[in-house]
Amino acid sequence: MCEVIERNRAEARAEGRAEGRLEERYEIVTDMLRDGMNINTVARIAKMTDEQVMAIGKKAAVL
Repeated sequence: MCEVIERNRAEARAEGRAEGRLEERYEIVTDMLRDGMNINTVARIAKMTDEQVMAIGKKAAVL
């Protein structure tokens, strides 16, 4: 039982870290777009597609 609880905790921590990293990437992309950077450049730097960057920009009301 204890092993299951520890495994669940470890998985939850890993999920939380992954969500935090993704949220930080979105914030950085949003900041770059607000600073007027080109969508293609932002996508290349963030290792995302142009479509992903545009979706983030639209969601943040930057585009």
